[in-house]
Amino acid sequence: MAGQDHHTDVTKAAAAAGGNVAVWHRRYFNQSLMALSAAALARPAAAQRVGDHIAPAPTPIAWPAAPPVLAARHRRTFGTLAERITTQMPDVQSVVVLHQGHLAFEHHRQGVGADSLQDTQSVTKSVLALLFGCALADGHVRGTQELVAQRLPQMLRVGADARVRRLRFEHLLSMTAGWPAEQTAQRDRDDDLRQIVRRPFAADPGTRFAYDNGAANLLALALRNAVGRPLADYARERLFVPLGIHRFAWRQAAQGRELGALGLSLTTRAMARLGELVLAQGRWQGRALLPAEFVRQATERQNGGGAPLFSAYGYLWWVSSTAPSRKAGRRTAMANGYGGQWIYVYPPLDAVVAATSRRTPESMARGQALALIRRDILPALQGLG
Repeated sequence: MAGQDHHTDVTKAAAAAGGNVAVWHRRYFNQSLMALSAAALARPAAAQRVGDHIAPAPTPIAWPAAPPVLAARHRRTFGTLAERITTQMPDVQSVVVLHQGHLAFEHHRQGVGADSLQDTQSVTKSVLALLFGCALADGHVRGTQELVAQRLPQMLRVGADARVRRLRFEHLLSMTAGWPAEQTAQRDRDDDLRQIVRRPFAADPGTRFAYDNGAANLLALALRNAVGRPLADYARERLFVPLGIHRFAWRQAAQGRELGALGLSLTTRAMARLGELVLAQGRWQGRALLPAEFVRQATERQNGGGAPLFSAYGYLWWVSSTAPSRKAGRRTAMANGYGGQWIYVYPPLDAVVAATSRRTPESMARGQALALIRRDILPALQGLG
């Protein structure tokens, strides 16, 4: 959640036709061939920043058609939901519901499309946790117990509290680094290593939960160092493209490095696809994109959590405070961003809900997207058996 930075530095890449000669010759072909040629010759304009990866003609993220009986039940179940969202839940901008691996419901408010990039705010943190899992699988990090300074030695040379030497990746992932809670964004310092680690400690590492943007940004810096390239590039190759996600933007801070606390823009369908990966414990189309054991740890209770969501906490994922369901043996896992951005993974029903909302204090206070998920969508799916 958090990061009350409501800017959406989302770059729009444009497609341009080929040279004049080619255009001149194409006029003699039939209209259908003309259209195909123009599409083939289209080229994206240069992105303004490394973190922008926006395909000019993206392949839509799609799901296999549900069996006819299930599809009919989905239509009956959610038949009037779009109208109710439009008229009664003005904060909610988009919703995608997956059930048993099929698209059960989708709604986008006017002006928002299936390929529109949405500023996910602190959902970025949960995606960062998935990237840590990828780095673990690739051998770039050895595990959650590894000292952060082993991958980011420069943090020891900035005159910080000696407790910085004891920070482990587990502390950053579980929000128990020891710094006070920090839920705002300050773009001029968010990727400034000195500013992050020289903050006064409020507790010893590992002893107290505090939802801290600085800890997530430090994790992003350390992970970037570990993988040896910009996180946006690593994410595109290692996580997004294998999942069929070709459109995203990752905001950079003042020193040109991706933020870990917020800044990732995705389509709502991409958010749902990431939820599917978590539901499948890191496997996608027969391939383990990240270790199942790490996904399990990330989405189970590591500590009691606290503000701002007041739920238990895993590794940059919020988890349900209630015991795991008997049916699935797993807790609900939630990625949550300021204003009401959600990836809600609900194993008992084999369901994933992705939702985006306005990024305003009022939207945050009303919580319409969460109410929609818990009071409308999940009970409706429960009724399907």
